[in-house]
Amino acid sequence: MMYRLFPVAALLASLAACTTGNPPPITEAERALLADPPREVLDEVEARLPETLAMVERMDAVALAQGRPLTGAEIETARALGVAHPERVRVHTEARRSAEIFAALMGQGLIGGLTTGYGITIKRGMEADWLVAHELVHVRQFEELGREGMVRRYLTEILVLPDNLIPLEREAIEASEAVVGPNGPYAY
Repeated sequence: MMYRLFPVAALLASLAACTTGNPPPITEAERALLADPPREVLDEVEARLPETLAMVERMDAVALAQGRPLTGAEIETARALGVAHPERVRVHTEARRSAEIFAALMGQGLIGGLTTGYGITIKRGMEADWLVAHELVHVRQFEELGREGMVRRYLTEILVLPDNLIPLEREAIEASEAVVGPNGPYAY
């Protein structure tokens, strides 16, 4: 099996099925590959890691500088989702498609939000409680794994499961739905 990151258009097309309808279950063989990725996956992650981390850091800096703090209700949601430092989170809304393009590169496909640490970037028009909650789960994941660990795991999961919804996204959907109810258009 060849593991490669796809061009944006191909990645969007391959992930569209993962963000609509029910994703297929993760098989035992896929779980084994996630637990012990093949050398070519690890090599691809290492090759992409510096550029991807730099992009994440740049986007996080913008979101932190230009974003708004969480509202009182969002802080409660963040705490319910296990975010250790909700006071550090900033939500940046933008009309540009840069977050969407970067999300596609990271394997998030057709969504309206992107978390890069404590910075959350949401596409204008997608400011919904369910999406903020979903992204807050990713904030918690960043807190738990660290920036490099989160990016490394995300890249690994999308390389091992290119045609399926990855575990980090499944966790974000399940946890956010448990706290704020069913997700919007991103619901599987």
